[in-house]
Amino acid sequence: MTDSRSPRPSVTQALTLHTDGRTTEAEAAYRQILDREPRNADAWHLLGVLRSEQGDHDSGIAFIRTALSIQEAPEYHLNLGSSLLALERMEEAMGAFMAALRLSPDKADIHFQMGNLFRARRLPNESVAAYRKAIALRPGFAEALNNLGSLLMEVGDAEAAVAAFAEAIQSDPANAGSHCNLGYALDTLNRLGEAAAAYSVALTFQPDFALAWSNLGNTLKGLGRLERALAAYRSALTHRPDFPMARSNLLMAQHYAPEFTNADFLAAAREWAIRDGDGPPLAAPAVRDTDEARPLRVGYVSSDFNSHPVGYFLENVLKTHDRSAVTAFGYANNSRIDHVTERLRAAAGGWRPIVGIGDEAAADLIRQDGIDILVDLSGHTGNNRLPLFARRPAPVQVSWLGYFGTTGLPGMDWIIADRHVLPPGEERYFTEKVWRLPGSYLCFTPPTEEVAVGPLPMLGGGPVTLGAFHNRAKITPSTVALWARTLAALPQARLLVKSREFNDSGVRQALRDQFATHGIAPNRLRMEGWSPRAEYLGSHNRIDIALSPTPFGGGTTTAESLWMGVPVVTLRGDRWAGRIGVSFLETLGLADRLVAADPDDYVAKTAALIGDPSALAGLRSGLRETLLHSPLCDAPAFTRSLEEAFRSMWNARKREP
Repeated sequence: MTDSRSPRPSVTQALTLHTDGRTTEAEAAYRQILDREPRNADAWHLLGVLRSEQGDHDSGIAFIRTALSIQEAPEYHLNLGSSLLALERMEEAMGAFMAALRLSPDKADIHFQMGNLFRARRLPNESVAAYRKAIALRPGFAEALNNLGSLLMEVGDAEAAVAAFAEAIQSDPANAGSHCNLGYALDTLNRLGEAAAAYSVALTFQPDFALAWSNLGNTLKGLGRLERALAAYRSALTHRPDFPMARSNLLMAQHYAPEFTNADFLAAAREWAIRDGDGPPLAAPAVRDTDEARPLRVGYVSSDFNSHPVGYFLENVLKTHDRSAVTAFGYANNSRIDHVTERLRAAAGGWRPIVGIGDEAAADLIRQDGIDILVDLSGHTGNNRLPLFARRPAPVQVSWLGYFGTTGLPGMDWIIADRHVLPPGEERYFTEKVWRLPGSYLCFTPPTEEVAVGPLPMLGGGPVTLGAFHNRAKITPSTVALWARTLAALPQARLLVKSREFNDSGVRQALRDQFATHGIAPNRLRMEGWSPRAEYLGSHNRIDIALSPTPFGGGTTTAESLWMGVPVVTLRGDRWAGRIGVSFLETLGLADRLVAADPDDYVAKTAALIGDPSALAGLRSGLRETLLHSPLCDAPAFTRSLEEAFRSMWNARKREP
């Protein structure tokens, strides 16, 4: 066969070299053809495609435009549009794709790329229609089915996404990416056992698939198999050491396991910063001016600006910011948008979606907005943007609200806490400087759902019902042992657990088996899955007392239980994640009755509450008002203290050389 060294290679021979991955030889062959035939449009086009595949889109575009100047072909316009889309030159890409469609309206690849363009422009309806057209023209178009499924996940239609991924698998059964996508969709639908199976199939076809390992870890954590989850995260990092989210997932999971300590969290966070913090820390930008009277420009960054604890706890803070003191911007990394998102957007002074925007581009946007203080609300939780903070887009950077430990990031200046979650002396476990607010570090936004507090259920003649509405990962073996001791001390009681994971029958049976090893019969356990928030809140009217887990205690669930009049018995933990409920109860003045020093005290406090039904009923009837009139719900006062903290941080930065 003639190769690139031949003085007269053909386009077919050059294309063979190209498709075989022999790109240097292929480019030489294309250029030899063009030296001989300067108006060979196919050679110009294919040379442009090759250069674009190598990441040199500017050269690729120039070569393909040369081909088009010689003759038109739908493939030329299609590949020109693809290169323009890669450079985010949206209008030019649209023109190229439309030109391709005029020449070949029934070509599936063109509709597929139109779908990609509409998706990049945040036009989901148009994108779905384009993907569906591509699939109709080419049944079993696996890449289009996968992109359609991913888009459907973004807009919240997981059932339709499952169907798309399943069709992609039917077309290409060995495609590991399709199985991984299916696993993610099934997890979202609380079909955890099926999700774990889908990830396992993906890993059968591609054992080094780091994303599948990391996602499998998340699902295993949801199933309550924490040791296996930790192993899965480590496998992800073995195959892809530069995988920040997998390392964050590993760090996050450690907070659930009693064998890990605050020192371990610090060490793991520092390792994350070294490996994934994007190089040595950048110097903080200079303070832009010295006008002490102007409002500070504060940016909040989160993937959870929706129906999520971050959204619930932030809402009233945004609403009560003093506009003469703070101009608040939201940098929203969340694809899911709901009524909470809209309320947060309305309360903010500026709103910037950053989903799909790279860290450097997002950092440039923040700099252009002139942000003085950038606040991370995610830490090492899912879809965090910590690498963005590593780029130092603001003079002062702060961690608050969404996480419960050090980020480990040298560029994170402060962490906001209180004396209950971060007692004096534990500063050594944080790379950030600690700022303690005077009360709790959280401000609860009361639910908009109007659900009244019901009477104490046990007074109605039924059994005593203890409740625990925590995610399955928090129900660790030590938690099961603690709750089993409590049930053994209260033979008349039963336990209702409720969380999305309990939609899965395998999760339910595994927990029954765990309790059985402690002598607790299955008929003393009731398990329920996800329900809408109003129904979920109403479920509190079926329990007498709520139980907090260990070592990762209740946070949002504790606040919601108190709102519904249900006291929460809490073990004082050895870590921030085990003290969030303690912070609430200390603030309400209920710690002496509800915060236990050890497991014996936990059982005793629960039994004491059950043993005095009239006192428990009185506590229940007044809890909502107590909470509503406490510092936990005093958004104006809380926000003033937060603003004072920001101003002090800012002034301290101004004084630095």
